[in-house]
Amino acid sequence: MKKLNIYTALLIAALGLGSCMNEDWQAPDFGDNPPYGNNEIIPSTSNKITIADLKAKYANVFSSNGYKLIEEDLQLHAVVNGNDQGGNLYKQISIQDETGGIIVGINGTDLYAFMPVGQKIVINLKGLYIGAYGKMAQLGSEYNGGMGRMDLNVWKERVRLVGDEVKVITQTTENNVVKYDTTTVEMTAKADTIAFSAPKDYNSMIGRIVKLSNVEISGEGTQTLAPEDGSVRLTSNCANRDIKGAGSSIVLRTSTYSDFASRPIPTGKVDIYGVCTIYNGTWQILMRTNSDLVEHESK
Repeated sequence: MKKLNIYTALLIAALGLGSCMNEDWQAPDFGDNPPYGNNEIIPSTSNKITIADLKAKYANVFSSNGYKLIEEDLQLHAVVNGNDQGGNLYKQISIQDETGGIIVGINGTDLYAFMPVGQKIVINLKGLYIGAYGKMAQLGSEYNGGMGRMDLNVWKERVRLVGDEVKVITQTTENNVVKYDTTTVEMTAKADTIAFSAPKDYNSMIGRIVKLSNVEISGEGTQTLAPEDGSVRLTSNCANRDIKGAGSSIVLRTSTYSDFASRPIPTGKVDIYGVCTIYNGTWQILMRTNSDLVEHESK
């Protein structure tokens, strides 16, 4: 179990953070100068790009399982929907906007202390890498000829925490004269939940929080989610459990280091919430905390 510092403990207590997305979420209000990230970043609409458009722009990079440096001055305006609070998302967060989601690899821990679910952020993308791991889109850095996590200081330099409303710079052209105006824009993205399905365009699901209803997990009644006793094959210290009743090639992926690794697999039907990912064609659901797995009451 992770040790919580005093700030984190107070933060979690104040927020009453759970995991299932069946309620409204309220991120902490840090005001105009949050104690994390780069407060000098000026949100802009002129170079804002959506997650869907970003993925489309680098689609050939993902299909080749490659990576590329982002050289254009682009911004993402998004909201955190998954973090490392439960120890299952290791050194990464997931974010979404109104068009889709994406994984962000960050070489740091306890990221949830300042980026809880529901925290809205602005990211300066220039200088970051975008690429694929198992053909799934990610933001991060180059590492050993492939996609890796960005250094924590790099992340802090390129992210700004914002509230539900943010002052942005809007560029307009009138009579061939470029003008810059400051306006207040509502950050509309929410860390919502959608029902899981496996569409042909799987990019619309990646990085989103999904719900799988009335499903079963393989090994129920006799095993735990991620045992270390050799009873299940582990890959990268994670156990893959087949999810029955949600289609083929879909697994619940749980780290042996997560807070809920030793939870017994429920018998019978359950609802599962989690970050939707895919690895070389296999759908993976990553629970964030123990409350992402909801057992049905016995009748």
